[in-house]
Amino acid sequence: MPSVSVVMPVHNGAQYLRAAIDSVLMQSTRDFELVIVDDGSTDESRAIIEQAARDDARVRLLALDANVGIIGALNAGLDIAGGEWIARMDADDLCDPQRLKRQRAYLEANALDLCGTWFTEFGEGPARTVRWPVSEPAVRAAMLFQNTLCHPTVMARRAVFDAYRYQESHRTVEDYDLWSRALVDFRIANMPEALLRYRRHGGQVSTVRRDQMEAVNRRIREETLARQGFRPTEAQLRFHHLVRESRSITQIADLQGVEAWLLALHEAHEDPDARRVIATQWLRACIRAAPLGLAMLRAWRASPLRGLSGAGSRATLDLGVLSLLRLDYRSPLFAGLRRLGLSA
Repeated sequence: MPSVSVVMPVHNGAQYLRAAIDSVLMQSTRDFELVIVDDGSTDESRAIIEQAARDDARVRLLALDANVGIIGALNAGLDIAGGEWIARMDADDLCDPQRLKRQRAYLEANALDLCGTWFTEFGEGPARTVRWPVSEPAVRAAMLFQNTLCHPTVMARRAVFDAYRYQESHRTVEDYDLWSRALVDFRIANMPEALLRYRRHGGQVSTVRRDQMEAVNRRIREETLARQGFRPTEAQLRFHHLVRESRSITQIADLQGVEAWLLALHEAHEDPDARRVIATQWLRACIRAAPLGLAMLRAWRASPLRGLSGAGSRATLDLGVLSLLRLDYRSPLFAGLRRLGLSA
């Protein structure tokens, strides 16, 4: 039995599927199997997988007759995966040829149970490398606010998925839910190397779907705070959500409340990496407060969180521009700036 099982779900993903499969099969190690779960596709996906399986015995097809959704497909793939290590992969992304070898070595060298990697976005808009927090304390702190493990970059010990599975109750952000629960029992970090090319697609997320995702994200943030021993008041919880919600902060009192809450969280952490992650959320809050104009910029400059975050002059310049433009967080222009590298 191979040491690593790569689990890839696909539903009507024929356009990029062969390239994704090939990027796995061209790994520098051969000690793996590629478990592809065809989730009731009606396009050419199944034929592509069947051909790949004929060409290479490492490819295993699990064909589902009906479309059960990504959570059911992932759990079905995990059920038949035989490796002691499980790696995730999506049907439209591309693996670096060294990914499996280097990621497993990093996990073993650092006695980790699960890790993601940095990744390079490509496709729609300019390419950029996303560098999420690395150390265990930093990832733990970051998960209070958002998912900071890119799903298709993850590799984990089989024991993690034996203990935890994806939950239908947390559909749309099922990965964030699983990682935040696994943090209780397992050592989790990110590898500071971009080992996956993450494809961006055209089209915007619908308002209804975005609101659904945000509702589940709110629930996970609250669950994660509780698991890590935090008991915020209703007001503090509201400020906590404002840091990462996909909407603008339009009241200076709300921005001041966010600052006070972040300072309290910063004080509650001892690890310097975790503290830096907490302080960095102040930049994200101020970005969302662009409609406040110069009042936002003054608040940014006056807060001790600015220095604690390690943010440089570029951050202040970005905020200065945003304070003049007073952009709404959901505006198309704001989305364009984010694609160009604005950290939001």
